[in-house]
Amino acid sequence: MAKWYLLRTKAQEERRAHGSLSRFAPEVLLPLTKVRVRRWGQMVESIAPLFPTYLFALVDLELHYGYVRYARGVRGIVSFGAQPAVVSEWIISELKQRCSRGLVELPRRPLLPKQGVMITDGPFREFEGIFERHLSGPERVAVLLSVMGCGARVVLPASMVEPLA
Repeated sequence: MAKWYLLRTKAQEERRAHGSLSRFAPEVLLPLTKVRVRRWGQMVESIAPLFPTYLFALVDLELHYGYVRYARGVRGIVSFGAQPAVVSEWIISELKQRCSRGLVELPRRPLLPKQGVMITDGPFREFEGIFERHLSGPERVAVLLSVMGCGARVVLPASMVEPLA
């Protein structure tokens, strides 16, 4: 009987594992989202797995254990002890619902006054500062930097600023 399982993939091989598993599994779920990554010194939007190095597959392990375990891109089946972990149907249906329009939209965390931020692009890239406020809508922000012992207020596009974790 087919059940949903969580599979761990090799790094950066989620799509390869998806293709391999799709040959024999009735369904394979690889939720994707937009992320901001640095390429050639610039922050750009890219499409990446919502859960890096993981995907979900509906398979009958009694029939296809060898195919799953040795599929290209698959590192292993997530297990508790020796028992493969079965993913609840409600989790899968919730993920499918969120993926129904394509990419999973993750809400952007709002910037709050006095919150620590990291500048991700431009001449102040990788500087840490303190978020002061939004200027003329959400597109521009004011950030306070401490540079060489003195404070400076800089105005940047909001896309260049990320909250510190």
